Amino acid sequence: MERIDDPCTAPRDGESQEIWSREIGAPPFSLLIGSPYDIECPPPTYLSINHLNRSRLADKASQLQGYEVQYEGGLKCVDERVLSNQRGIIIDVIAQVSACLLKGQGIVGLSLPIRLFEPRSTLERLLDRFCFMPVFFENIGELNAIERFKKVIAMAVAGLYISPSQEKPFNPLLGETLQAEWPDGTKAYCEHTVHHPPITNFYIISKDFKIHGNLQLIGKFKKNSLIGGFQGKVNVEFNDGQIVSFSYPQFRAGGIIMGSRTVEWEEHMIFDDLTNKFNADITFGAVRRKGLFKKAIGKIDDFRGQLKINDQEVGKIEGNWLRNLSIDDVELWNIDRHLPVFHFFPVNPLPSDWRYREDLVWLSRGNSEIAQKWKYKIENRQRADRKLRGLKY
Repeated sequence: MERIDDPCTAPRDGESQEIWSREIGAPPFSLLIGSPYDIECPPPTYLSINHLNRSRLADKASQLQGYEVQYEGGLKCVDERVLSNQRGIIIDVIAQVSACLLKGQGIVGLSLPIRLFEPRSTLERLLDRFCFMPVFFENIGELNAIERFKKVIAMAVAGLYISPSQEKPFNPLLGETLQAEWPDGTKAYCEHTVHHPPITNFYIISKDFKIHGNLQLIGKFKKNSLIGGFQGKVNVEFNDGQIVSFSYPQFRAGGIIMGSRTVEWEEHMIFDDLTNKFNADITFGAVRRKGLFKKAIGKIDDFRGQLKINDQEVGKIEGNWLRNLSIDDVELWNIDRHLPVFHFFPVNPLPSDWRYREDLVWLSRGNSEIAQKWKYKIENRQRADRKLRGLKY
């Protein structure tokens, strides 16, 4: 049986399979619907479901492609295509940063050149954080409360190394949505609900649990690094009422102005179950020893922490976000043994779905010139809409 695809994946008129129309300015789900036709900026046909759900390799080498693990820990980007695309624009970016900060916007509102981007939305990048959910949450409803708590820790920490791209995903449009699911039937729904600051709400539902919350994308430049991440709490709610909440650490992308491009996680991950009074605090980085001439112990991608019940330590957490995680010497996650399970996309989602963005579609097809033009058009429409709502930016 022939599989039904999304609307507008085939041209309305004309011979090109990539251009939806030679007469109408935008496809029916566009933010710019009703715009006049622009021969230099034609509307694309939407991405097919086969393209959206093309297979993703799950092994460690594939996930870390384009990177080298450094002796001192963390990752160094060695992808010459990415590095080449990013050369020569740092001064322009810094100038834009200064302008945004003067307006109180933060750097997530930058209008950046298309060559810095990957053809994905931040909404999809967010879902990658849950790719170990099918691995560690299988039959989780049969476990007791403390074992579930440990499984949540394993799921959250294991997802940190997935797809550490130096390329930037597209900032979602206000109201942009994403629908996805996993092979076990778990479904996910995301919506970008606030643009300044950028906040995304998410809801994941399975037979044994729900995961929900909202996360704010943050970012700032500090010396030679970009520091950012998702701010907020993820809540994992089980059918018996147990709720485990956790927050993500912050990432540091080094070498923004000079030197090697590096990626590392730092600061803390905090896990809480207030009902059962479980707590875990995981600290990332080498152990800093006191004293002027004493070296740090370990590598910068190591982590360590404590598992507590009623504020009493009952277990030690240790590992490395590029290798494994153990609690009291029992290994819960190993990067070579446990492989991620990635989400896939359904046919015919809401018209606000991320897959219908023209700039993203053209970039996915390798046409950065037209993608850049659509990006400018979409950003200008968003600015106009904000003014209509009485906002300055």
